Amino acid sequence: MSDIRYDPILDEYSIIAPERLHRPDCYASPAKKRRKKSRECPFCEGYESLTPPEIFAIRKNDPDTPGWKARVVPNLYKAVKIEAPWSRHDNGIYRAWDGFGAHEVIIDTPRHLLRMDEWSVEEYFNWLYTMRARLNDLRNDIRLVHIGLFKNHGHYGASTQSHPHTQLIALPTAPVGSLRQMKHAGRFFNEHGQSLFDALLASETEEKKRIVAQSPSFTVLSPYASGFAFETAIFSKKRVSDLGGLCDNDLHELAALMKGVISALYMQLGDFDFNITFNTPPLQKNFSTEDFFDDIPDIWRLGIRIIPRLFRLGGFELGSGIEINPVAPEEAASLLKESIEEMK
Repeated sequence: MSDIRYDPILDEYSIIAPERLHRPDCYASPAKKRRKKSRECPFCEGYESLTPPEIFAIRKNDPDTPGWKARVVPNLYKAVKIEAPWSRHDNGIYRAWDGFGAHEVIIDTPRHLLRMDEWSVEEYFNWLYTMRARLNDLRNDIRLVHIGLFKNHGHYGASTQSHPHTQLIALPTAPVGSLRQMKHAGRFFNEHGQSLFDALLASETEEKKRIVAQSPSFTVLSPYASGFAFETAIFSKKRVSDLGGLCDNDLHELAALMKGVISALYMQLGDFDFNITFNTPPLQKNFSTEDFFDDIPDIWRLGIRIIPRLFRLGGFELGSGIEINPVAPEEAASLLKESIEEMK
């Protein structure tokens, strides 16, 4: 029996349709072979000269040399660039910005060709630490309003480089979808006197069906209206709206939690493609964010989504914006919880 479910955080619907799990050729790709490392991978330690000069690194020696734990460089194939003019052009009903912004690559670890379940907890910490550092640095540029932090892994996750890496795109305007979600969260707070995230976590904790794991500061769950099979969300229990607000102890806790959750996903799914997204709120107050900007600490919480890319998208999904998920979130949560218990 299928359900049409509403996600109160994303303000979107999805269809949970377990009957579609057994349709022919529904999986995105056949069993994959691990790709071999090319002779000169630009993201590997020792090949720093193959990338643009680094912006940031966790290291104790000179920039652009071996000896780093995580490293950030400008994207060689930029969608936007910081050198472009910061200007907007209106032409009747049309609006455009010059291609101003920042597009950076976070090289997660010096080690090549790793599944994320093979990362150490220290590597998870270094990855999170580096993203926090870049987020807090770019926050100081008043021209930047939105930062998208995302990780693409594998062909169906839209990755073109096998070495573990994450991307950051900062823009002078906030995406319409992000603004809609922020305003939606603001309305909920005004109507109910509490954060939408706090209400969701309280409900999920009481029901227990979709909780995957808990730690003192974070909750992991399979979202009620998951758009993708085995989609997994991590939410902060603290009043922290993005990675920039986490202290080092929080990062260590989150690193260990993510290591366990992603290892459980690999146990269930094998070598799978995925995306990871971070729900960073707008950085600056302007005409598009002024309605809710001062309330962000009350209305918003850090959220991380791990989205396995197991099934192809069809015309209905692309045309309607509604995903069809053939794996019930309750079933996914139960299986992931079992895998986490097995690893203890």
